[in-house]
Amino acid sequence: MPCSKLNDRMTLKTRRLSRFRADLHVHTALSPCASDEMTPPAIVRTAMAKGLDIIAVCDHNSAGNVEAVQVAARQQAAQSDGATLAVLCGMEVTSAEEVHVLGLFPDLEAAHKVSDRIRGCLPPADQEYYSFFGRQSLLSADGEEIGLESASLAAAVPLPVDAVVSLIHGAGGLAIAAHVDRRSFSVYSQLGFFPRSAGFDAIEVSRRLRAESELWKELRQLGLPVIRSSDSHFLDELGTAATELYLCEPTFAELALAFAGLEERRVVHA
Repeated sequence: MPCSKLNDRMTLKTRRLSRFRADLHVHTALSPCASDEMTPPAIVRTAMAKGLDIIAVCDHNSAGNVEAVQVAARQQAAQSDGATLAVLCGMEVTSAEEVHVLGLFPDLEAAHKVSDRIRGCLPPADQEYYSFFGRQSLLSADGEEIGLESASLAAAVPLPVDAVVSLIHGAGGLAIAAHVDRRSFSVYSQLGFFPRSAGFDAIEVSRRLRAESELWKELRQLGLPVIRSSDSHFLDELGTAATELYLCEPTFAELALAFAGLEERRVVHA
């Protein structure tokens, strides 16, 4: 191919890339300890008001409310003169070691495949559980409760970290080590080290990690993209931490390319 045509193609590809602001760890009222205010329409309105382009719904051990948030986003887009919010499918799995692992999935079918597998590993919830953790509401797109999740979503599943990552990868998903700077439910707090052999695709830090922290140096040496997310359980937390991405469009496929650093897609800032 002549150099001029190759340069034109590369320039065109670069021009198509846009910056997207993403919060890839958002809970709904389905999650134990999440606020009842975390309904699909409220999440969508708040995310858009805070300038987010992409969110990922990552409830504890379940993908039960993902579709409702996606529908709410489409409904809001129809009323917003073209403004849109991309909603990715996800969940936050608690491993046997009580390590939290974020799984992001290409579509609802993949997310529900893993969700169903995880649900089958969990004990049933009783009244004492609901009294402590809350209702675990399954919601419609307009925010109405349409059911209660009867499994104990706060429990750990009997799968070690590497098996959880493999389960996510088996469904075509991306596995992220969640909030690694936290003193609980992270790879460092539960294992004492970062398990390189587990096969994580990215690392997440919380909104609380300071810029001067020594952990940043260690994380960068791992050679994985580092994202920052809100882990929001309340509306006022949504968007308090986010990641900048350069993508052609706000999709799972583009995010996978950015995590892999391919075709000029990239994670630019966490």
